[in-house]
Amino acid sequence: MRTVLVPLGVALAATMAVVARFDARRDTEIVLALAAAASIIYLIAIWLVSRGRVPGRTGLWVCLALAVLCRVPLLQVEPTLSDDIYRYVWDGRIQAFGVNPYQAVPADPALDALHTDLTRKMNHPALPTMYPPFAQWVFRGIAAIDQSVIAFKLTFVVLDLAIVVLLLRWLAAAGRSSWLVLAYAWNPLVILEVAGSGHLDVVGALLLTVSFLALSNRIGWLAAIAFVAAVELKFVPIVLAPLFWRRIRVRDAAIAVGFGLLLALPFAGGTLIAPIGALPSYLAKWRFNGPAYAMVESVFRTRALVALPVVAGLAVAAWFRRRRGELSPSAWAWPMGGALLLSPTVYPWYLLWICPFLAVRATLPLLLWTQTSLLTYFVWRVSASGGGWRLPWWVLVMEFGTVAAASVWVITKRTPAEVD
Repeated sequence: MRTVLVPLGVALAATMAVVARFDARRDTEIVLALAAAASIIYLIAIWLVSRGRVPGRTGLWVCLALAVLCRVPLLQVEPTLSDDIYRYVWDGRIQAFGVNPYQAVPADPALDALHTDLTRKMNHPALPTMYPPFAQWVFRGIAAIDQSVIAFKLTFVVLDLAIVVLLLRWLAAAGRSSWLVLAYAWNPLVILEVAGSGHLDVVGALLLTVSFLALSNRIGWLAAIAFVAAVELKFVPIVLAPLFWRRIRVRDAAIAVGFGLLLALPFAGGTLIAPIGALPSYLAKWRFNGPAYAMVESVFRTRALVALPVVAGLAVAAWFRRRRGELSPSAWAWPMGGALLLSPTVYPWYLLWICPFLAVRATLPLLLWTQTSLLTYFVWRVSASGGGWRLPWWVLVMEFGTVAAASVWVITKRTPAEVD
């Protein structure tokens, strides 16, 4: 029993190697079955780790090596679960030609000469970018080196593994088992969305991890700068702002805000208007996998409703800040999780933001959500059958029903003495 984790890691790596051989859009059922197998392996492993049934220190390094091995086959193939990475390449490429991605519409005939075979694969070419300024700097930096899918994916995998290193340091400093790092390193969603699809969100997860660790060590200026960079990568982590109240100095906040302005200024086009590109269109029209939001929207039909996830996330963060004097991973995971649960659109890779903070009991519902959210890729099967971009009811029940049941279990089993 004490050595079973290594065979489980081998099985997980083998499963990911097989996943890499299939096209998720053409072989949706096979990919989902393999993802389910990976999730079962992962959950068994995390259960064993939580019970202390782990091999010696050498076994941990073997398991971390297997975590790297899980990523290698997916790193080498074109993404099929999502095609967002082609927009990343475009946004980075056109900046080298002095083109502002917030003003450039990829489908514009005047920009046709700037396209490559890769950038022609991007989705929604009739819209300018919706990625905030720090994301644009990331795209520009990678594209300056190489404008290929593997360059972007390799960069994100390196940053993904950097999270593993930071989590190991935090677990050691907090006096927790280093084996809990597998809750992140072996997470199938992380492996599939970073090595497989090359999603930018892992950069945000790294920034939040840095901010969390800096704040834990009372390095206020670094915590604030990393947080602002995360917000300017994607706006959702703004809900964590209450956690910084009275934990950083005014000077730290001012430095971070100034840093954020410097990031955005080159894209403002000489105006004082924040560069947001197609974000308003996204908020107004995109609806997917957000049943809670859909129910509220059916009653209150107002544009202001898009603020609901932010308000909910801020409220959860404020509750954690008021209730607890010290930082905990759940205080970072649940505000983001609450905002996503009430969002109009939730794709699996959105959950990458909370994955570094799931190694505690209080976040079990969110950890399970990272697994059940993969079911939403069944939409490729529905779409291929002419059913549009919609999910069948049973996917929603399995995805969110698991989260609800786990939440009830955590609440009923929780003792007053438990912090996490």
